[in-house]
Amino acid sequence: AEDYNQLPTYPLRPSYREYHARLRPCSRPVVFDGCPDNPYRPASVPIYQTATFEQPSSVEFGSYDYSRSGNPTRTALEKQVAMLEHAHAAFAFTTGMAALSSITRLLRAGDTLLIGSDIYGGMH
Repeated sequence: AEDYNQLPTYPLRPSYREYHARLRPCSRPVVFDGCPDNPYRPASVPIYQTATFEQPSSVEFGSYDYSRSGNPTRTALEKQVAMLEHAHAAFAFTTGMAALSSITRLLRAGDTLLIGSDIYGGMH
């Protein structure tokens, strides 16, 4: 099995393997700092409604380039879900088809996938 932390990604995805929440479990869903580097320290995570992001230069990529490949709002959601589930990582997708495509790519010939009867209609 491949180690998630060794797989190359773009944009780079954070790992929460070493993250230890300092809050009690009942506080974790409601107390979350999704913007630790934001100088304005918002009380909740802002929704970034932009399609593209400024890059450091014409030959260097920043953390985000295009909203469908990642954005600060989605990273905050993934971080929160990973923390709540005690996982190394979590993934949020922009469409159900993208999620299904990613899941099926994890399977090998002969693997079995159990799904509900109300799965997305184009996924037969």
